[in-house]
Amino acid sequence: MAKFNPEFEIFIPTRIHFGLNKSKELGDILSQYGFRAAMVFTDSNLIKAGVFENIESSLQSAKIKYLTFDRIKENPDIETVLEAKASAEGEGFDCIIGVGGGGPIDVAKAVSVALTHSGDIRDYIAYTTGQKKPIENKVLPIIAVPTTSGSGAEVSPVAVIVDRKIETKIGLFSEHLFPGAAVVDPTLTVTLLPLQTAGAGMDIFAHAFDAFVSPWATIFTDALAKEAMEAVFKYLRIAVQEGDNLEARSALSIASIMALLSIYFGKGGAVHTIGEPLGTIYNIPHGYTCGYALPAMMNFLMPVMRERFSKIYSLIGDVKCPGGSKGDLPQRCISEVKKLIRETGLPEISTIVSKPDIDKLSKASVTHLAIDRVPMPISREDYIDIYSKIFSKGYLSG
Repeated sequence: MAKFNPEFEIFIPTRIHFGLNKSKELGDILSQYGFRAAMVFTDSNLIKAGVFENIESSLQSAKIKYLTFDRIKENPDIETVLEAKASAEGEGFDCIIGVGGGGPIDVAKAVSVALTHSGDIRDYIAYTTGQKKPIENKVLPIIAVPTTSGSGAEVSPVAVIVDRKIETKIGLFSEHLFPGAAVVDPTLTVTLLPLQTAGAGMDIFAHAFDAFVSPWATIFTDALAKEAMEAVFKYLRIAVQEGDNLEARSALSIASIMALLSIYFGKGGAVHTIGEPLGTIYNIPHGYTCGYALPAMMNFLMPVMRERFSKIYSLIGDVKCPGGSKGDLPQRCISEVKKLIRETGLPEISTIVSKPDIDKLSKASVTHLAIDRVPMPISREDYIDIYSKIFSKGYLSG
């Protein structure tokens, strides 16, 4: 599947500051870049959990002027961006900081555009609704401080925001939206609840999987994707069961970065054609919906992905288990993914959405911009069948 392509381009301008307790150095890092005033976007739960304390102390010690906006929820929307923009206007900030999961970091990117570009923020949407105006190289510098290991937003040039009017996730995209710096501190993830840890971990796996099965996969993206998937198989259960296990937390923080780069450069998206509609329409965390969609999409792709699934199964380190031939490995791979989802505690989606609108979901999937990244033809009827399986009793068994 992966092809040698001597003409691909790789551009990663984000400087990554990685290490345990690295967030305590945030103020000094900003000073090194010459920043003196920052707008900080986060969510109130992080403040309540005490995650934000060291960050505030660091900013204060470095005498960085800052203002905190903490009203960012799961799957943030355009209205949140506009509210955040209003809070930041006229304050003279020279950088914007996103502290949290993908939501706060994506809002930071979107506000950076809204503060520096005229007109309706929708004019700059690259995905779904069509871009009317370019994002220019005048955005405020973005600093990302992830508190989850899943979204990879800290090394992404995309800001994913929900447009409630059309019940669709839209995307701002520009190389100017790569964070200038990412301060990645695995200790910030230890307060994540087991369910949050599980969802974020499955987000890593979904990113890497989509890259690995993409029609545009390369040797470069394969290497990143395989390492990320192997880390999830090895460490996610540990992180869920032992939240303060820093080896597991560190491995997943690194895997999150690798997985995002793999899906970005590998142009993946098969699972996301299911996960994003599910998350947007029913306001469910993105990592959970993408992770939960994996077995159904894997079953659909089985006719063209048997070799790839065998390679994924080999990452588990159990390819020599007795009682089966090599031909069984692709199906075992799907079983292991189901087992991982069960053992990390993600609930059956039917317990969250009791009456799914499969017609609406399938329509959203078949019109998703990533549909050309599914490595075999897929129709609305196929999506209806996939969603029916996802919401069926015993979906994760076997």
